[in-house]
Amino acid sequence: MDKNFEEKLRIIPYLLVILFFSILYLFKLDKIPVHLNQDELMFSLNGYSIAKTGHDYYGIFLPFYFWHLGNFWATPVVVYLTALILKFLPLGEVSIRIPSVLIAIVSTILVMFLVKKIFNSQKLALLSGILFATTPVLFINSRLLLDNIYPILFVLLWLFFLRKFVNSNSKIDIFLSGITLGMGIHSYHAAKIMMPIYFVASIIFLFKKLWSKKINFVVFVIGFLIPIILFIPWITKHPDTLFNQVSYISSIDTTIDVAKGYLGVFNFKRLGSFVSNYFTYLGPKILFVSGDRSLIHSTGKAGTFLFPVSFLIAFGVLYSVFNKKERFSKLVLFGFLTYPIAPAIVNDPERISRGLIVIPFAILLSMYGVNFILKSKEQLLRSFFYGILIISFLQFGLFLSDYFTSYRSRSYSWFNYDIGGAFESAIKSTKVREVKAVYLDSDIPFIDLYSQFYQIKFRTNFLSQRSYDFNTEDFSKFPAKSLVMVRSDHVLGKRDKYGFFEKIETIREPDGNESFYIFYRD
Repeated sequence: MDKNFEEKLRIIPYLLVILFFSILYLFKLDKIPVHLNQDELMFSLNGYSIAKTGHDYYGIFLPFYFWHLGNFWATPVVVYLTALILKFLPLGEVSIRIPSVLIAIVSTILVMFLVKKIFNSQKLALLSGILFATTPVLFINSRLLLDNIYPILFVLLWLFFLRKFVNSNSKIDIFLSGITLGMGIHSYHAAKIMMPIYFVASIIFLFKKLWSKKINFVVFVIGFLIPIILFIPWITKHPDTLFNQVSYISSIDTTIDVAKGYLGVFNFKRLGSFVSNYFTYLGPKILFVSGDRSLIHSTGKAGTFLFPVSFLIAFGVLYSVFNKKERFSKLVLFGFLTYPIAPAIVNDPERISRGLIVIPFAILLSMYGVNFILKSKEQLLRSFFYGILIISFLQFGLFLSDYFTSYRSRSYSWFNYDIGGAFESAIKSTKVREVKAVYLDSDIPFIDLYSQFYQIKFRTNFLSQRSYDFNTEDFSKFPAKSLVMVRSDHVLGKRDKYGFFEKIETIREPDGNESFYIFYRD
């Protein structure tokens, strides 16, 4: 058989894995997660503005960082990738979530490439891709327009080129390893802590190899520093890009003294909570039982990883510790053990969404465990492994069943209720009725952002729109031909009439709960 034909045949299983998970990750992307949250809105509106004008939502031309919800400067990678997608697709729930799906799929491909390079085994490479893509926390977060998933890609690129350099001794490989690690700093705020740690770990891991040919060391350092140097002009002009993160974190963790800046975060008084949080992030509950305590990032019924994978990770840890020859596994183990450093700094435990960087390290460790098991002559151990795989796939099936059904009803309050559905109803109403003014309940969170998003999505424009305070303004006295969007709990008794206004639409959540009403005065 022709060798080229054989090579093409070997690609087919990889393509099938990618095709299957691409379809799965895109399935019902407009319906689940149940609604858009405020972070998705801000990232998408910034991305849309960049795609259309080159300026961000606030009018800054091609900014390095993006002002986010009036709180902090957000990392740029997620916005620019979203802008790229919105160059070709219209603004909507599906289009803005596609970038995160792409990150997950490309990361799955990278995992398979990396495992193939480490073990030179197609079976292990395919299995790594499957275990990676069936990781519950990856699946959930890849369907949200958030930046917390982006460091995964840069960690995998760093590891891939670093491993490639070990064999090739190529300056290009070590440069790419350094620059992707440096770029990762701008992928998520926690990465500003973790990427420098991985940089130092790389130097220690490759110390003899780098020091024997110092030009490689220089190239690696230069690669890592380039994305940081490019950041200097922006940080000089906007010094609060880093400092306002302290204020934002203090709104979550009240033990932080904002007046002391970074010293208010990194101080000995907070060491106890840091240590406690650190071990919580390495505990079985968050990793294998319940996952993130926020229903935005977890179903609450599955851990970060499928529970049976814990056994494979355990074998991988043991292999790494006791096998003195395999040094790369020790770098992977180091990554796994240090992943809690950034999320543990904030005294807001059990938020694995801040530590998704653990996923590639855990899956790679599990593959070291699988390799050890498959090379074992113990038939019982091999049977145990196959049992683990069967149970893992069954658990993932149960996870998917819950995610696509009951999870919608459990999670809608975390996604600010169906504000999008309310706007869709209001917009449709303006097309079948004479509407001279639209009034929006100011108690609806982030109402202005939702308004802009859905007017862009449905290609319409409320000619006369303003927010009103239900507590101080009686909307029953608003003029004729007015449309009013109001929270359901603001209209006692769910009445169908409110003064001269008549209820024309009721917005219900997946469990039937009424969340918003649309009133109209003829």
